Amino acid sequence: MVNRKMFTRAFVGLAAAAVAALTVLAPSATADTAQNARQVAVQHALAVSPKLADAGCTGRTLPLDCWVHEPIVTAPNTTYPTIQFLPGDHVTVDAGGCVQTGGHGLTWKRYVNPSSDNGLYHGTITIPGATGNVQLWTAVGRTFTVGGSGGSLVLGYQDDGYSDNGYYSHDDGTGDQCKGVGNAWVHIVIS
Repeated sequence: MVNRKMFTRAFVGLAAAAVAALTVLAPSATADTAQNARQVAVQHALAVSPKLADAGCTGRTLPLDCWVHEPIVTAPNTTYPTIQFLPGDHVTVDAGGCVQTGGHGLTWKRYVNPSSDNGLYHGTITIPGATGNVQLWTAVGRTFTVGGSGGSLVLGYQDDGYSDNGYYSHDDGTGDQCKGVGNAWVHIVIS
């Protein structure tokens, strides 16, 4: 049986390599070729991972406006194959909102800059070819340039237990940090 995640990564890697090769051979066709390769990779990713269809980008040409509403917080890292980065892309990051961290009492925390005393509950981001796995607060408001072969967006969450995380039973959160604040989101502009 083929591992879908490995297959998707391999396909996206091949698409990015093809775009890089075409850049050298035909610079005038680079923008159209890059967008076509991005669209092919996204369509394939949706076929393989339909549950991630609620995350993606609008538009077919740069700049692309990309959103992830309620990023997955029940696992350390999740790849979002519907948001693709190609070499040379400029990526601007914004994020906000709150997450249910589970437990007793007021347990919601900010996704980007949580008030906690144990270093947990941070959202994380990886932009292949531009960042390692970093806490979101270090990326928000910044623009990164993608190098290497690019790849898919990876969002993660830091916690010591994932089974009770999510977006249910909203409360004001520890120290009222989520009072009047909605669920977590990530907004990326690719130009």
